[in-house]
Amino acid sequence: MFIEILPNSDTPIYTQLMYQIKIGILKREWSFGDGLPSVRSLASELGINMHTVNKAYNLLADEGVLVKNQKGYFVSERAMIASNEATKAAMQDKLKEILIDKQIFEVTDEIFREWLNEIEKALKGEGKTHADL
Repeated sequence: MFIEILPNSDTPIYTQLMYQIKIGILKREWSFGDGLPSVRSLASELGINMHTVNKAYNLLADEGVLVKNQKGYFVSERAMIASNEATKAAMQDKLKEILIDKQIFEVTDEIFREWLNEIEKALKGEGKTHADL
């Protein structure tokens, strides 16, 4: 499996898991409509608590990235993700935090655009691997 959790990271494990799942969707390791591993099996495979996996899955469902039914969690269809108000609000909050940091640390627009381009290239597979992102 492509998910890598860093237990000694300052980033909470559920946040790392959410990020890794999103990267997996972006890299087409999971397609829209695909089922994700069960909470129990993923927790066992990664050596983490089931409650941590459940929290990540539920937060991704709240964002509209995943949907839950009686059979488990599935990747939402793209149209559902794009129209989800919670997704829009979450993205705006993340962008606001990044722009606040940009101003606090006095990052110029030129450098900021350069960083954005580097990240975008990496996400398209033209640079670093997803583990480096």
